[in-house]
Amino acid sequence: MTRIRKIVASIVRASVYLLVFLIALTVVLGFFVIEDQPAVLEAPAPTSQDVIEAREFVRGVRSTITPGRATSEPFIASEAQLNSVIKLGTRLIAGFRGQLAVNEADVVGTASIPVPLTQESKWVNLKVAAPAFEGEFSLSSLELGGISIPPQLALGAGRVLANVIVGDSFGDRVLSAATSMQITDDTLAFDLTMDEMGSNGVMRGIFGTLRGADMPEAAEIDRYYVLIRTAMDEGRLPQTGSYLPYLQYTLEAAHEGSRTEGVQNAYTSAIFALTIICGAQDFTLIVGGLVGDGSGRNADWQTECSALTLNGRIDSRRHFTTAAAIQAASNRGFAVSVGEFKELYDVVKSGGFDFTDIAANSSGIKMSNTLMSTPIEDWPMALERITTENDVIVSFDEIPSIMSSDDFLSIYKDIESPEYSALLGRIEARIDDLALNQE
Repeated sequence: MTRIRKIVASIVRASVYLLVFLIALTVVLGFFVIEDQPAVLEAPAPTSQDVIEAREFVRGVRSTITPGRATSEPFIASEAQLNSVIKLGTRLIAGFRGQLAVNEADVVGTASIPVPLTQESKWVNLKVAAPAFEGEFSLSSLELGGISIPPQLALGAGRVLANVIVGDSFGDRVLSAATSMQITDDTLAFDLTMDEMGSNGVMRGIFGTLRGADMPEAAEIDRYYVLIRTAMDEGRLPQTGSYLPYLQYTLEAAHEGSRTEGVQNAYTSAIFALTIICGAQDFTLIVGGLVGDGSGRNADWQTECSALTLNGRIDSRRHFTTAAAIQAASNRGFAVSVGEFKELYDVVKSGGFDFTDIAANSSGIKMSNTLMSTPIEDWPMALERITTENDVIVSFDEIPSIMSSDDFLSIYKDIESPEYSALLGRIEARIDDLALNQE
């Protein structure tokens, strides 16, 4: 016992010394690198064109790393695409600002991060330059708050930090995901490694970090997929009419699975499986290789759920289910933004912005929040509260449906305006009053 006490005492002392060192280091660094002004100007709200550029970027990545391609082709990205991705990303991280410039010799990225609790009166500014490369990614320069830092030292520290925070050698995977980068005018060409970007690589690490826990394995999702598909083929789930029986069946299966898997993993696996079957076609594009391609998906299933409706609409079923799945895999800000970006894309694609789609997204998000925070012993009571569709999805009465781009701009300006936020607040309040979300 004495030896154990000495070991514990040593660990405590070491922890205290480490904490004091980190605090001192933070104070010293803060004195030198914290600045009064951001290096990057605040960007305007994302536009439909930003969403289109970012969508093409994501599609390009997924296409390049798709297994079984006959030939290997580099992934091409323009400066405009990359800046659109950054602009959309800043909406997920409060206060963050970033921009990227492609030059003849290198790519220069600049970021400004507000210091917490300073009301954006203090900033940490970062500037990084990366040259074209073959084989191993490198940095040519790095400045933090105007102070030059040895780039390879910073790169190594970032790799270790990512490995520690995310786990599963995430930093190593990110840095080895691209084996080359070539620069032509304002365009970059990358050679990407499928193994590092695929089902056990970068995408799994990103969503695991957003979620705050490891993601379920593809085999767990596949088990629920087979359960739902079997119930469909055996006639226990309808092929037309209301989508509600599918939700009830899937949630009951998740409740049963939670006894061994835990609530969060069982719910996530089940809602992922349901989304692969009945959600948006782009779901696997959004979540990368997380869902795998298990044997269940390759079987010869006979029935589909394509005609099922929620609130009388097929698209509401897709929005609701997909948003619920993304929420289970990440966090609220990410899921909300994905829904908003989808609507911005539709302004160009189909000519209108539809708040009922946002309402369906937010209802699905709330379902995930409610059920993933409900203890297993309280799930039966929660599931008993789901008897009609409008126990889980808000009615669309008095919620603006599709409106033209001109009408949206004249009334709501953009997705960061007070008018837009006020309407979303009213929708959220109605969702909070749904039967499922009552304690």
